[in-house]
Amino acid sequence: MSEEAYPLAWPMGKPRTPYARQRRGAFKQDGKPLTMTGARRRLTEELGRLGARYVILSSNVPVRLDGLPRAGQRKPDDPGVCAYFQLDGKPYAMACDTFSEVEQNMAAIAGHIDATRTITRYGVASAAETLQAFQALPAPGGRHWTAVLGLTKAEASPDTIKAAHRRLLLDRHPDRGGSDADMAEINAARDQALKETNP
Repeated sequence: MSEEAYPLAWPMGKPRTPYARQRRGAFKQDGKPLTMTGARRRLTEELGRLGARYVILSSNVPVRLDGLPRAGQRKPDDPGVCAYFQLDGKPYAMACDTFSEVEQNMAAIAGHIDATRTITRYGVASAAETLQAFQALPAPGGRHWTAVLGLTKAEASPDTIKAAHRRLLLDRHPDRGGSDADMAEINAARDQALKETNP
């Protein structure tokens, strides 16, 4: 998976809604038209309630250094949005381009997450089980776990994998100049390595 905030990084295997089939959304904010700031807040709050980590909201809306949408931009031709995140250490990609406005697609993803949280309250399925269809696939040609963790298959054991994972988390944490994408790659590499070396 190669997720970026800008430009839109659409998930592999997810079909796009043809332009002619996109429709106007009806999501509102206190009875008024939904703003980009309001839609982004709604989605990030729902992801927070879900327990999502390493969130990247990807769209064709240019963003500032702090990740918020840049002011005064014209509406993009492609209104698609994808929320990349991790839940219980697994990567997810939830995308929507059903509506003709970026804000409406963000609100739709937020609404879907809210509905998922409602389902989990009944105790029949966890959020991870409910969202299983949204598990992100790695990008073709993505780096193998050995390259990410700096280990050979011969030296890989659960202990060496976990040690390499901890070291990389410290080195590439967003607070130290790394990115959320780095964190997602490191966690995915650890998971794949543990799966392959400890079947």
